[in-house]
Amino acid sequence: MARRYGNQKPRIDQFNDGDIWLADKTLTLLDEYGIKLLPWQKKIVYRWLAVIWDEDEQKWRWANPKAGLLVPRQNGKTEIIIARIIGGMIFMNEALIYTAHSDKTVEAVRRRVMNFFYQAEEEIRDLLTAEFDKEPKSLDYVELRGGGYCVFRTRTRTGGLGTTNDTLILDEAQEETDAQQEALLPTISAGKSQNSQILRAGTPPSGGGSGTVFIRIRQNVLEGKDHETCWQEWSVELLTDPHDEDAWYYANPSLGYHLMVAAVRTEAHDMAIDSFNKMRLGWIAGKESKRAISDEDWQATKVEQVKLEDNPRLVYCIKFAPDGSAMSLGVGVYMPNGIPHVELVERKPMSAGTTWITNWLFDRSKLRWRKCAKIIIDGQAGSQLLVEELIRTDKRIAKKILTPNVKQAGAAYSGFQTAVEKHELTHYDQPALNGSIKTAKKRSIGKDGMFGYATLNPDFQIDPTECAAFCHYGAINFAKNYKSGGGTTQRVMI
Repeated sequence: MARRYGNQKPRIDQFNDGDIWLADKTLTLLDEYGIKLLPWQKKIVYRWLAVIWDEDEQKWRWANPKAGLLVPRQNGKTEIIIARIIGGMIFMNEALIYTAHSDKTVEAVRRRVMNFFYQAEEEIRDLLTAEFDKEPKSLDYVELRGGGYCVFRTRTRTGGLGTTNDTLILDEAQEETDAQQEALLPTISAGKSQNSQILRAGTPPSGGGSGTVFIRIRQNVLEGKDHETCWQEWSVELLTDPHDEDAWYYANPSLGYHLMVAAVRTEAHDMAIDSFNKMRLGWIAGKESKRAISDEDWQATKVEQVKLEDNPRLVYCIKFAPDGSAMSLGVGVYMPNGIPHVELVERKPMSAGTTWITNWLFDRSKLRWRKCAKIIIDGQAGSQLLVEELIRTDKRIAKKILTPNVKQAGAAYSGFQTAVEKHELTHYDQPALNGSIKTAKKRSIGKDGMFGYATLNPDFQIDPTECAAFCHYGAINFAKNYKSGGGTTQRVMI
């Protein structure tokens, strides 16, 4: 079985574009000396070291003067910070101050930066000032002959006072208090470069800390109140089953590289649900954006109407509205390119009855029910009656029917949500489905953090969204490897 690796794309990725020459030079240098970053780590370096040319001042400026990174523990954010320090010192002659909550973290980062210079070839080692011509001493800074330097400090109410810097790096940012922010921000207000940058890197708060700044910035980004802060985040949005291995890979970009699956499995077994979610899945409790699916993600998965022909790898779904007012019929197809495609076929009020669905599935000229991989029927309003009606028509259809349980429903909704966010499905422009998606919010179902969908707007029902979710679930789990009997294929007539 092929080795699996963590998701390299952040769930939240807000940033300004800029020139990448500085990031390229930094990453090339690090690579030459054995510091090889993972794709996700390089992505952050490109965000943090992106520059734009200021025509008025005739100088390079940071494309992202403010930035934040949230990623679960032990994924390797320290390597990103070290890359940022080294790149800024060497190529921008920058004055930096690095701060962290604990003495242990500060000393570990200082030593790693010093070791880079001492273990490098002579041309790099000679960049250090004469004070560092021998093995490093217990100094709280690193200084280069070109003027670049970095001060390393433990964060306190007064830590940083009396220093003037260009860039402020706050590690363990989830512990930053308002008092500490007040002490540190003035240190970059009059930097020699007049090109300041504030970088924060952290994990979800444990619950016992006093930090306030990091989460407030994050919330402003989520609520659309802050479009200027560059923010990357690997996390789950809702409390999630600790044993959901897909969630492990989704929230931990270094899983399968240096972060071992066996260790995470032990954590999932031994830790409380909320603790595991915070530490390993990046979950932060509190109010979130109400909409489940953003316009950007939904638009990114839209394609022109496709011809669903000569493809036996399909499923049908019938989803009854929660209030019993309507029902949606959809189709999910596992396309030859490996991307599931979902569509609504029809949506009718319950006053139309269910016979139209039976007639549609048993249409003798199409033989739809025989050639599909699965028929998924869900909803308390009328699902059982429809199942009975279909079996009365032809009892052989029973083996095709799935009435999902709570666990299967939770998997369908979470799988659909992830696929939309990762742009790993397609759909085409259908007003009924678009309207339902636009007003969909998450709701808790069952146990272990599973969720379904509900509507934010009573003018739109949620059954089209739920129907699309089950169509995606069916395409992945049943249609992917399905071949219709006798090697025949079917033209999907909808």
